[in-house]
Amino acid sequence: MLFRNSFIEAGENSINGSRGLHHFEDYNEWIKRVKECERPENDVLGVQASLYMAMQRNDRKIVGCIELRHTLNEELKIAGGHIGFSVVPEERRKGYASEMLRQIIETAESLRIPALLLTCDADNIASERTILKCGGILEKEGSVQYHGEKKACKYYWIPLYSN
Repeated sequence: MLFRNSFIEAGENSINGSRGLHHFEDYNEWIKRVKECERPENDVLGVQASLYMAMQRNDRKIVGCIELRHTLNEELKIAGGHIGFSVVPEERRKGYASEMLRQIIETAESLRIPALLLTCDADNIASERTILKCGGILEKEGSVQYHGEKKACKYYWIPLYSN
């Protein structure tokens, strides 16, 4: 739970791509949620999702997470897309997000997903740079109602050419 606590201590109220880790105090309960989302038909997300954690080789510290949603439902088309990711605050700007996204693109290609939708808040410059660095193409900008709050959002597509 050190990974989770890094975000909370930095004053962040969510951990994108973590399947709601910030809501859990019990690691085992969170793992149950993650495993539930791995099933194609589930009541949590409604689509199958795979969650991956990134760790440093030298000390095995978890530095990031990334979730691949195998398909999109209507809610994910509005906000969330195929992929959500986060890097712990103290390890940002070191290339972890780009590497996680590059690797998840390969996974998506192997699953024969034709293209990936990624969304980010319009003011999230770090995520925008990561998406662009990995081949994202801006489709549109818009305003969305998400969890009771109106947000400016950018929509990017990454075409997967192997399909």
